[in-house]
Amino acid sequence: MIVVQRELPHARASNEPSSVCDPRAGRCTSRGWDRIVKIAVIGAVLIAAITLPNRLSTASAGDGNSVETFLTDNFRLRPAELKDLAEYRPISRSLETFDAREIAALGAIRIRVPAAFYIEQLRDVVSFKKSESVPQIGAFGTPARLDDVRGLTLEASDLEALGRCRPGSCGVQLSSGALRRFQQEVPWRTPDATAAANRIMREVLVEMVNAYRESGDAALMTYVDAKQPVSVADEFRAMIASRPSVLERYPLLHQHLLRFPRTAGTDVQDIIYWSKEQLGPRGVVSVTHLAIARVPDNAPSMFAVASRQIYGAHYFDASLGLTVLLRDETNHAPSSYLLYVNRSRLDALGGLLGGLKASIVRSRTRPAMSNSLIEARDRVEKRFRAEPPRPE
Repeated sequence: MIVVQRELPHARASNEPSSVCDPRAGRCTSRGWDRIVKIAVIGAVLIAAITLPNRLSTASAGDGNSVETFLTDNFRLRPAELKDLAEYRPISRSLETFDAREIAALGAIRIRVPAAFYIEQLRDVVSFKKSESVPQIGAFGTPARLDDVRGLTLEASDLEALGRCRPGSCGVQLSSGALRRFQQEVPWRTPDATAAANRIMREVLVEMVNAYRESGDAALMTYVDAKQPVSVADEFRAMIASRPSVLERYPLLHQHLLRFPRTAGTDVQDIIYWSKEQLGPRGVVSVTHLAIARVPDNAPSMFAVASRQIYGAHYFDASLGLTVLLRDETNHAPSSYLLYVNRSRLDALGGLLGGLKASIVRSRTRPAMSNSLIEARDRVEKRFRAEPPRPE
């Protein structure tokens, strides 16, 4: 998930060559954008287990199932990028989209961690994601309960906006029913307003998650914060149906997300969690559906993971992150490639200046993603050294 700020200082062409950073430096350019993409990179990544020091291959030359062939055919990685990855240099680049409101990006880095260990870490999403940039996070139980969101508090700016909200004009993305509750049930001019507003937001999210587990997309919100209502479900379906298609390469995950919960109980593990992520000066509340699928062992892919946002208080109309894990058993030392593909449809990129904003976002996303990949690598490798995983 890639988040952008509404006010951006300057633009740069979006069709630049891939961004490459020295892994020993620990930082690239545009340091202020690290937090903007860090959550997405840590939350949903593609890990490919690689063996040979300077070659991305799980089989003999010419094998159509090699890692090198897989990355080239499915993600169009160039020879120079494959070389950079093998030599522990991160890469990142924007991907072309055909909707002015969409941003798509790819990033990758080599890490010294096996795929199974990463999946174990990801399943404990609260421990995995909680950081200075994610001060509040929790996983929803089945069923979801208010106790699951007891740590969630709204930002002062959101509380102020909610006190003035009306359909078609609101600083927080909400459905008409949720907005009505804030209008009718919060005593805005009393000292109890903050506690009441926090309670209602928690209740709204818990009710939405339980309804989503019962009826899927039909339970998701239609945002009425602007003059034109926006259906979260419709935006997501329209986004993944248009080019560039990534999710269709993994039919099990694709159908699981589209048909959820009718596909629940299959070979896909579902985790739904909430978080408040610090993006610049603003804390943004969101709810994410994480789906982890095992893929056939005889293919380069070992796992595929989708991260779908089902609610966001700001910025997003739809967002999807895709993670794939590729395994190579020819090396005795654990080594992996972390590659993350994200696609997001943002409300901030519409209007007269939408094209300019998109160009700015693309140029700043690339170096920020490289920084985030370096941080993700360092964090997971540290955990792996401290707690060696069980053999795969």
